[in-house]
Amino acid sequence: MLARAFQDDPAWRWVLPDERRRAALLPWLFRMGFEVSDADVWATDGELRGIARWLPPGRPVVHVGAMLRALVTTPLRVREGTNRFFAYGRAVEAMRAGAVPEPHWYLAGIGVDPSYQRQGIGSALLGPGIEGAARAGLPCALITNSERNLEFYERRGFAVIKEGRTPEDGPRAWMMRRP
Repeated sequence: MLARAFQDDPAWRWVLPDERRRAALLPWLFRMGFEVSDADVWATDGELRGIARWLPPGRPVVHVGAMLRALVTTPLRVREGTNRFFAYGRAVEAMRAGAVPEPHWYLAGIGVDPSYQRQGIGSALLGPGIEGAARAGLPCALITNSERNLEFYERRGFAVIKEGRTPEDGPRAWMMRRP
């Protein structure tokens, strides 16, 4: 489902320009992300139509075995996109650390199956992370590489605090924060 939701995302188009390779690799890349580190995850009930992955404040628990498998297999699977993949990840983390240095809840990913978008699923999936941050008295943060997402997040209280590229020769990015 996440692979379908992110198939046309500017960041993934930059990392994996070939549409067929992107469609083939995204399911594996998302699965690896879930295996490597823990996060608070919310999904739709029943059939999976959307999912949100929030990182609460602090360092996420990283599973060493999964991390080592990912470090070995990613270059073999992603091949020519490996440098872009790792450069993008470093740039996102650098932008996040520079723009929101204080403890915060981080929306590490949210996706809704394209055939179910614009039905309130994304808003519902944002709720638990926003509520958790509010209970803790902390801000929320996210990065989007899709300009069309800005209005969606702005309507939910997020504001752009930094704009740039992830990395310098990569896709445009907007760091957003919700107090």
